[in-house]
Amino acid sequence: MQLRKQGNPLTDEILKEFEDRYQLKMPEDYVELMKKNNGGYVEDNMEFNFVEAGSTELTESILRRFFSFSNENDGMSRIRSRVIDAGEAPPSLLLIADDVFGNPIFIGISDSNYGKVYFGNHELEDPSTGYLVMSQIADTFTEFIEKLHLAIYE
Repeated sequence: MQLRKQGNPLTDEILKEFEDRYQLKMPEDYVELMKKNNGGYVEDNMEFNFVEAGSTELTESILRRFFSFSNENDGMSRIRSRVIDAGEAPPSLLLIADDVFGNPIFIGISDSNYGKVYFGNHELEDPSTGYLVMSQIADTFTEFIEKLHLAIYE
């Protein structure tokens, strides 16, 4: 997977500052990708499949980008606040990416969901929580990356 328009090189200090500020620990497989690329837009149409909440059918989406970390202009808090502080997702999730339709992709950072990757449907809200409806994509970030495949259009 090739990424373009990557963020500035990610240092251990930026990562530590982010984790300390929000009192969280990011999964190591996710951190490794970010250290290598610090986000960026996916060059090819990389598709992933999952079963959307409330369905038994396999659906797919296309990954658009991974969000970059930055200590400039408080970019770190934008990552955290875009949906978490806005009340669209629980604080047990960290926004890491989005798809071509603007649906957010999260990684779990709490004990109960640590490392799991989720698709947030920006068109559906869970009436009991007010959060976006979440569907699990993968048990780990590594599994999520392994699920990505080139989209083939007929």
